[in-house]
Amino acid sequence: MTAGPATVEDAAPRSASARRRLPAEVALIPGLIVVALMLVWAVHDGGYDADTWYWGALVMVALLTAVLIGRGLRSVRISRAGQVALVAFALYVAWSYLSIIWAGSPGDALAGSNRALLYLVVFATMLVLPWTVRGVLIALVAFVVGVGAIAIVLLFRLASADHVAALVIGGRLAAPTGYFNSTAALFTIEALTAIVLASRRELPGLLRGGLIAFACAGLQLAVIVQSRGWLFTLPLVAIVAIVLARDRLRVVAAAVIPVAATAAPIHLLLHVYQATSPGPALDRAASHAGHTALLLCGLAFVIATVAAWVESLRPQREPSAARRRLLGAVVIASTVVAVGAGGAAATHGDPFGFISRQWQGFSHVQTASGGSHFTDVGSGRYDFWRVSLDAFLTHPIGGLGQDNFDDYYVTRRRTGEEPAWTHSLELRLLAHTGVVGFLLFAAFVVAAIVAALRGRRRPGLAGAAAAAALMPFVVWLIHGSVDWFWEFPALSGPALGFLAVAAALGRPDTEDVSSLRPVRMARTDRTDWTARTAPTSPPTAPTAPTAPTAPTAPTAPTARTVRPVARIAMLAAGGLALLAAVVALGFPYLSVREESVASNVRQTDPSRALQDLSTAADLNPLSADPGRVAGTIALTAGQYGTALRRFEQAISRDPGGWYGWFGAGLAASAGGNRAMARHDFEVARAINHHEPVVRLALDQVDSAHPLPPNAALQELALAVNG
Repeated sequence: MTAGPATVEDAAPRSASARRRLPAEVALIPGLIVVALMLVWAVHDGGYDADTWYWGALVMVALLTAVLIGRGLRSVRISRAGQVALVAFALYVAWSYLSIIWAGSPGDALAGSNRALLYLVVFATMLVLPWTVRGVLIALVAFVVGVGAIAIVLLFRLASADHVAALVIGGRLAAPTGYFNSTAALFTIEALTAIVLASRRELPGLLRGGLIAFACAGLQLAVIVQSRGWLFTLPLVAIVAIVLARDRLRVVAAAVIPVAATAAPIHLLLHVYQATSPGPALDRAASHAGHTALLLCGLAFVIATVAAWVESLRPQREPSAARRRLLGAVVIASTVVAVGAGGAAATHGDPFGFISRQWQGFSHVQTASGGSHFTDVGSGRYDFWRVSLDAFLTHPIGGLGQDNFDDYYVTRRRTGEEPAWTHSLELRLLAHTGVVGFLLFAAFVVAAIVAALRGRRRPGLAGAAAAAALMPFVVWLIHGSVDWFWEFPALSGPALGFLAVAAALGRPDTEDVSSLRPVRMARTDRTDWTARTAPTSPPTAPTAPTAPTAPTAPTAPTARTVRPVARIAMLAAGGLALLAAVVALGFPYLSVREESVASNVRQTDPSRALQDLSTAADLNPLSADPGRVAGTIALTAGQYGTALRRFEQAISRDPGGWYGWFGAGLAASAGGNRAMARHDFEVARAINHHEPVVRLALDQVDSAHPLPPNAALQELALAVNG
């Protein structure tokens, strides 16, 4: 009679264990899909555009759902620190959605919250996958090879002078992300991860040589970008990376070739900036830099591959303590010399003067162009950060609302810039979501790092893989503290996704391997995690049979009895969360698609564009973008009544946006209602008193010839609305 329940109890663990024992290649498929999505974002302006990351978010939600259904919730193993990180991140996203209530622009808050949801889903998906060490290495190598291939293609395009003006803007490389600093960060992530992986002798020699070549290409392109934020944060990034890496001497040794291959042609790489204007001079500078960089990448590949093959022929021996200290001293001295030489080259031999000029340019907006953007001064970040702190002090609990910094800044700025972002991850959290959002995200970061460090402390290749998986997060967090990288899924995706992978490696049930070659698991390795970790007790002597006991009264239901109810409740909650995510992402995505279609036909068919934008406004009743774009199109087409209605719709959804009031004033002025036009222009000027066109319109609204919505204003409208 007792055999039945025992059999049922044993069946569930065996079933869960069977699901967990899927082949590593099958379990790796979702992870490679995420990596492929990261690469798609990288080549599509870093995934910044809403019509790019929105569909990616929907794909990620579907992928996470498939993973959870395929594995089963009971088979998902997450460490305690990983659970804390996941819950803290989920609470941050929930708080972000809640900020829509008090946000001045609810549509922007919804879009920002949806982007945060995307990152949460990326983190959760990579955390719950049944990673093996071999699978982690394959995913990391796939990411590095993908970004490295992008780098090699860019070098070929520079070498062949193939539409250089579309790649290099103002003498600085903007492709593939479309923003200088994010491009530098992307290639730094790729180079750093490649170097850490290439230091492992367990990898095939040919692969190690290729990783070093890709690292060379990434560092060379980062120099061509000439990002001052990259230059200032690079030493700290390098220090933290070396501290986190396993076998630090090997990592530093692996970095020698890429650093040397970048330092040797640095004058050619920096020379691209001097030819700022598109034309033959820029083409020649790009061609020289590209040819030299490709040659050095090929040479680095040969040297690194041969060195890896030679190393594989020798038995692996641990150096003595004295030899390790000597090697450490030599490596540190060489690193200091290399950093000093690079700093001297970047600052033209005047590092202290360079630092002084940069501080003056940071705290007092000015420009003093030199032969390199590294020596230029002038930045609006001081003012951005000043207003960000003011926003936090004014709204300390909940902040302005997710992604609501732009309207607040434009009324308090001391520069001519109109940034949408705070240019700092920490200030972004404080200004957008207040101290509550900051603490929730900080709790997520701390818990995730604790889980990842447990993976990094594992012996052998497992710890090295976890350390390599931390490299994207190191660059993203440090460089992102002085820039706006949160908005680029091509950076935030790898940073948070591979952070989750490192945290997953901290689980004690993660399979370890010694190389990338297939390894057959022993039968003992295939046992259930709970069975392997359960304490064992010594065998006891057999006892004599006992007399039958009298029947006992029925007991209260046990926890096992109510499990089906709890499981149904969990499934229902999960289904509701999935439905909410699809609705929150799906309708705004459809709205964005309608806006994109309208933008494509606005010149040839304004009526159809206005219809599409009306649909977009209905699909997302919080966003002011469809009204602003539709008002601009109607204004250009001379449909002033329609323009006024559309701009008023935008004002009702975003009353703090100056352009809606300005456009409504233009429509009212063109329609003969000067009193309304004056009022709208005055509101626009109160919001954005630095905008000269608004002052000009207000000055002329009462004149005999009021300012018409002419070509110059239409050009301004197109620029504002992208």
